[in-house]
Amino acid sequence: MSFKIKNLFSQGFFYGFTSSLHGLLSFLLLPLLTAYYNTEEFGVYSIIILISSVLGAFFYFGASSALGRFYFDKKSLHHVNAVISATLFITLLGAIIYIIISVVFGSYFSILLFDSDLYGFAVSLGFSGAAFGFLHNLMALILRYEKKLKFFMIVTIGTLLINLTITYLLLINGFGVLSPLFGILVSMSLGFSLMLVDRLKNLIFTLKKKYILKILFFGFQISITSLLFYLLDFSDRFIMNELLTLSDVGIYSLGYKIGSLINIILIVPFCYVWAPFRMEYLNNIDNKEFTSKVFSYFSLIGFVIILFTTLFGKEIISFFITNAMYDNAIIIIPVIMLSILFYGFQNILDLGIYLEKKIYYYMLISVLVIIINVILNYILLPKFGYIVAAYTT
Repeated sequence: MSFKIKNLFSQGFFYGFTSSLHGLLSFLLLPLLTAYYNTEEFGVYSIIILISSVLGAFFYFGASSALGRFYFDKKSLHHVNAVISATLFITLLGAIIYIIISVVFGSYFSILLFDSDLYGFAVSLGFSGAAFGFLHNLMALILRYEKKLKFFMIVTIGTLLINLTITYLLLINGFGVLSPLFGILVSMSLGFSLMLVDRLKNLIFTLKKKYILKILFFGFQISITSLLFYLLDFSDRFIMNELLTLSDVGIYSLGYKIGSLINIILIVPFCYVWAPFRMEYLNNIDNKEFTSKVFSYFSLIGFVIILFTTLFGKEIISFFITNAMYDNAIIIIPVIMLSILFYGFQNILDLGIYLEKKIYYYMLISVLVIIINVILNYILLPKFGYIVAAYTT
């Protein structure tokens, strides 16, 4: 038991922290973006990132989640390579479809979101960057399973620096909203290409139907569920864009982004390590006690982070932001952190659903809470402003 806890924490530090660096980049960019963007421009950028993430949650076809479910079913090298190859093929297919949609329909999405085709190219960049993002994440997950820590860290840190450099250079040269979107696209595509070249020698190009169907069936359900959860998470911004102003969207999005720091420093690193970890030790005799201890530690760390943020929220936001237009974002940060922590509990509590492949439970829960969230936001946002969206979340 002691060994497993230490192993979880040590792997969580190396793989989890490194994998969350790209999420951390969004915080490193906040002082830069808010210095160059007014609240309306930040609102436009946030909406593009949101819609690209929502659609990306579907077009990755749940393949990386299916990889975690089936990777440990057999210990043979052939099985592992077959599962990885089928997963990569399905994810590539989803990414290609998504990129084609981004090129063909970018202007239409711009008109739909902003009543103007001015941001058509920005939307296309955002969608394409998201497509390469989930390809990059799949390859990084494979490196994690194969314990290639050194290569994993080199690629992750390298793409982070490329992203930061491109974004900064384009911002200071007046590319506006396009700057971070170019940074994401170039860095994610380069990182994916490097990891794919490393993997090529072990790929199986004659794909077996049983692996494709198994991953597609499980993954498609996961992708629908991911789409629903993203809609739950982001629906408030879309409703706010309709009922309030882009400036309100910008302020709320900034507060939400700082609140989601708990996602980057705790939940994402934990999930990245816990997903394969719980499958690897599934049949151990002390698995129930081990899971209970993990839940306790996870909860304790989460609530300490929220308490710290509640006490020092003003100092935190002043560290990230110097533009006084964004000061009101502080009021939603602890509320968002608490909601994200609650959401993070599902990664421990859903083991039975995950093992038995009863993914429709996720869908039923998602549809129910999306309906509640949308109704509350439509009723309360016009009366109380963007603060209410944090509490409905």
